[in-house]
Amino acid sequence: MKIIYKSIFILITISLFYSCKSDISVPVNPDFQISFLRDGQPNALAGNNYYVINKGSGEFVTLFDGKPGSVWGEPNASGINFDSADSLRINYDIVGKYKVTVVSTSTGDFGKDSIRRAKTIEIEVVDQRNQFSDFSLKINGNKVAGKISDDNKIQFAIPDNTIDFNYVASFTVNSALAKVAINGVPQVSGVTSNNFKNSVQYTVTSAQGNVTNYTVVFTTFPPSTEKKLTKFQLTPFTTGSNGEIAIIDETNKIINLALNYASSPKGPKLIIESSPFSSVLINGFPYSDSKNYTLNTITSVIVVAQDGSSTTYTMNLTLQDPVLTFSFSGLIPSPVGVIDIASKTIIVNVLSGTDITKLVAVWSGSLAPVQIGSVVQTSGTTVNDFTNPVIYNFYKGISIGDSYKVSVIVK
Repeated sequence: MKIIYKSIFILITISLFYSCKSDISVPVNPDFQISFLRDGQPNALAGNNYYVINKGSGEFVTLFDGKPGSVWGEPNASGINFDSADSLRINYDIVGKYKVTVVSTSTGDFGKDSIRRAKTIEIEVVDQRNQFSDFSLKINGNKVAGKISDDNKIQFAIPDNTIDFNYVASFTVNSALAKVAINGVPQVSGVTSNNFKNSVQYTVTSAQGNVTNYTVVFTTFPPSTEKKLTKFQLTPFTTGSNGEIAIIDETNKIINLALNYASSPKGPKLIIESSPFSSVLINGFPYSDSKNYTLNTITSVIVVAQDGSSTTYTMNLTLQDPVLTFSFSGLIPSPVGVIDIASKTIIVNVLSGTDITKLVAVWSGSLAPVQIGSVVQTSGTTVNDFTNPVIYNFYKGISIGDSYKVSVIVK
C-alpha cells in the first residue's frame, strides 16, 4: 500500500509542476475600442477628448497613443497602463495620423514564461476649430475686451461722443491653423486696423474649411468726466532713477517730487496713472512710458477726461541733499549730527568716555555709493576711527558729487 500511495503522490506532484509551468495567469487579448469610432465619427477632432476602452484582458495592459515618444515599437517608447481603469483618455492638438496601440501581456511559471500581443488602429486627427477665445479693440489708447455672446456677437460699449472708429483688433483663435478675415481680407491680431463705424463681420475658417462668423456690435454710454492724476513715479532701474514716487496735492493740483541726490532729473522714464479712460499730456504731448523725460523742464501734466474736459497739474521738483541725517549706532542717547549744507560739514557731539576710534555711522540721504577714500561705506555697518575729521564722499552715479567733513567732538 505504501508503494501505491507513494506512486500516486509522485504523479500528483509532477502533474501540478507541469500545470504551473505551462499555465498563463490571465488570457492575453489586446482588443480595444476608441470612443469616436464607436460613435460613428470617422476622424478625431483636434482639441477634443476621446477614450480608449479596454475590451480585452491581460496581466498588464498598456496604451500607446502614437504621439512622439509613445509609438509602439519605437526605441524607448513609453505608454500608460490601464491598471484597474476600463478606459484611458487621449487628446491630440496637432493634425496628422497616429497609431493607437494596446499591448496585452501575461506571464506564467512564476514570471518565467510570458505572452505579449498588440493591436493597432491608425486614426487621423483633423482640425475643425474656428472660434475666437478672446477679442479686444484698442479704443482711444485703451485695450477694451469684447464680450462674445452665444450668437457670436462681439459686444463693446463706447462713449457716445466717439468720432474715430478706426481700431486695431487683438484676438486669439482656438487653433493656430484657423484663418481670420473680413470680406476675404486676412486679419493679423494686433496689427490690422479697420473702421468700425458700420457693422463689421469677421470670418474664422478652420483648417478643414469650417466657417464661423462673428459680428462686432457697439452700444454707447455717456463719456466719463473723471480726470484725476493718481500716480507719478520714476520708473525703477532706468537712467537717473531710484524709483521716486511723487506726492500729488490734489487740492492745489501740484506734483511734489523729491528727487534723491543719487538720481538725475535728465533721462528717467515715468510711470503715470490717471482716471479710467482718461489720457495724459506732458507739456502738451501724449505721455509715453517708453520715453525719457527731463524732469526740470516739465511745466504741465494735463489729464484729459473721456468727455474732453481736462485738469492741469504743475510740477514742484526738489533735489535732495546728499546727507539728510547723520548719527552713530549703539550710543545712548543717540547723537544728532549737525549738518551744514553751505560749508559741507557735519559735527557730532558725543559723551565723555565714548570710544571714538570704533564708531559706526548711520545716515540717510543719497542712495548712491558713499566712500571714505577708496573704502565703500555701509550705513549702520562700517567701523571708522573719528579721532580726526573724516571726509565722506557722496557719489552721483559713477562720479563723486559732494564731500562732507565729519568731526566728532567729545563733551
